[in-house]
Amino acid sequence: KNRCDDEFSVDLQAKRLKAIMMAAAELAALRLDDHPPGQMSGISGDQKNHVFHLLDKNEDGRISSEELKEVMEELGADREDAMELMQLIDANNDGSLSSDEFELFQRQ
Repeated sequence: KNRCDDEFSVDLQAKRLKAIMMAAAELAALRLDDHPPGQMSGISGDQKNHVFHLLDKNEDGRISSEELKEVMEELGADREDAMELMQLIDANNDGSLSSDEFELFQRQ
């Protein structure tokens, strides 16, 4: 394997995990207000904030790896995918997602 193949593989994995997380966010949005899939861009900032709070099941202001695993398992993803995704978007590596990290992820 060469370096280009490794970078391509990492990029593909990141895109796959982002698609899973966006599905998780859309699932939360659907629970919030019957938005059709693929319409996250049409959801207002207040609703995106509410999506974060729906994923933050214990309401501590952070999405823990356990909360992320639960949502992703509901979507049929592996727990390992949740851990990889957490590593990708947890900017400060504290093992949870703040609303700022979640918002940055949604804008990427």
